[in-house]
Amino acid sequence: MSILTFPAISRLPEAVDWSLMSNTQTFISPLNKTVQTVEMPGARWRFNFTIELMDEVDAALYQAFLVRLRGSAGRFYMWNLGRPTPRGAATGAPVVAGASQTGTSLFTGGWTASTAGIMLAGDYFSVNDELKIVVQDAASDSSGNATLVFEPPLRRSPDDAAAVTTLMPTAVFRMEADEAAWTTRAPILTDITLSAVEAFA
Repeated sequence: MSILTFPAISRLPEAVDWSLMSNTQTFISPLNKTVQTVEMPGARWRFNFTIELMDEVDAALYQAFLVRLRGSAGRFYMWNLGRPTPRGAATGAPVVAGASQTGTSLFTGGWTASTAGIMLAGDYFSVNDELKIVVQDAASDSSGNATLVFEPPLRRSPDDAAAVTTLMPTAVFRMEADEAAWTTRAPILTDITLSAVEAFA
């Protein structure tokens, strides 16, 4: 099944619950109750929202999208609706600069040269269909290079020259439940709730 695109509807939710779920294991000593926490790979994004009082046109598009997902079997691209554009300048045509990069920093190029605040803490970007949040302000140098420091860590190394997306950057999500449901009230106004979690191989 192909990865779907969120429908272009005119009404967006008034509030979105957006979270990053880390993957940790905690061990508590039965002897002295000391605690050890181990971080595991697999942190993922999750969101939940309700769009209320959708008109018939938007509701029809959204309902078709939901049933096409076939519950949690389907996949779709989604960005953080609460911050679709960065606060930083984010100008230029950024790309990954160098292969085999891992961890929580990424050396990039193609930005507008010599720009302070090219990306700011709290801005989002995507690479490799992975959505990241910048945790440290970044500036570009005279060659248009910048190092982005972010969370969560890369799951796999992006290719050299892979695009870095800053406008409505997305990850791949799936529905948390198998039920596609909505409520319609007179005069044909619809409320739809969507809960989804990031999906990756």
